[in-house]
Amino acid sequence: MPALENSGPLWTQDQAIAFEAALEAVNDVIAGYSEQIDAEENGLQPNPARVAWLNMRIDQATEIMHSLDVIDTANVQQVLVEYSAMVRARDANQADKAPRWASRG
Repeated sequence: MPALENSGPLWTQDQAIAFEAALEAVNDVIAGYSEQIDAEENGLQPNPARVAWLNMRIDQATEIMHSLDVIDTANVQQVLVEYSAMVRARDANQADKAPRWASRG
């Protein structure tokens, strides 16, 4: 039996970190959509079209997450940039809606 050759890791630490960050960003976006679905379904006048649209966005995000490959640096970076921007925009929007007393230190 031939000895196994040590070929080293299949990806770099930077690739692994970017991949995990991209997955985290996508999961954060999915959580935000889920929160919106819950609010819509429990609101005074739920909008089924809005819920369906949000579910479609969850399906899209899930498909993107499942298609990511740790060694596909370009796509990982693209997902990280796009989904991180979505998270930042959502967080900024929520911060704008927070009561003034909530932001006092």
